[in-house]
Amino acid sequence: ADDIRIQGLVNQEPEKLLAALGIKPGTSLIGFDADKAKQLLENLDWVAAATVQRHFPNQLEISVMERVPFAIWQRDGSYYVIDQSGSAMSNVTPGQLEGLLLVTGEGAQFAAQELVNQLEVTPNLLLRVKAAARVGQRRWNLYLDNGIAIQLPEKDVEAALARLDALDTSQQLLSKGIRNVDLRLSGRVIVGVAEVAPDQSVVKVSQSD
Repeated sequence: ADDIRIQGLVNQEPEKLLAALGIKPGTSLIGFDADKAKQLLENLDWVAAATVQRHFPNQLEISVMERVPFAIWQRDGSYYVIDQSGSAMSNVTPGQLEGLLLVTGEGAQFAAQELVNQLEVTPNLLLRVKAAARVGQRRWNLYLDNGIAIQLPEKDVEAALARLDALDTSQQLLSKGIRNVDLRLSGRVIVGVAEVAPDQSVVKVSQSD
């Protein structure tokens, strides 16, 4: 091909795309099948959609829409960038991407989008959550930027988060040197305080719904 134009690349290199099609600058396009090339590209795990147009005599126009990195999934010591559907995306290095939520645990990749949707009810908390561990494929433990762990319930997650957010707004609960917050009991916020005598290590904060 004398002239190859590629549009839409964000996290990927043009060479990766061309290698998937088996072409490079200077390659003859005799026998090139644009429809087959489109299928090949859309089979790549980082491509959401693609268009391929061949212009005679030897020009190629390629447009791709990449899947959008959504979170980083950790499994067995390896890290994978995933999109909203939980599909892992090859050729994307987690270290290149800052600010993505780190999720761990069996099934975490598929449940991550729902978790983020639930956290969007409390934007202040969403900004502070750096990692989330899926527990028993039923619920989450969250880890904030200051190291505090939050144990979420299996159900009524938004209500529990709203309760915690209200306490943080009124009492700055999440900046008081606490170790963890347990939201698993309906209507209750149980706070574990860091570095105090054992009999004073748990403070119960009850709230009426």
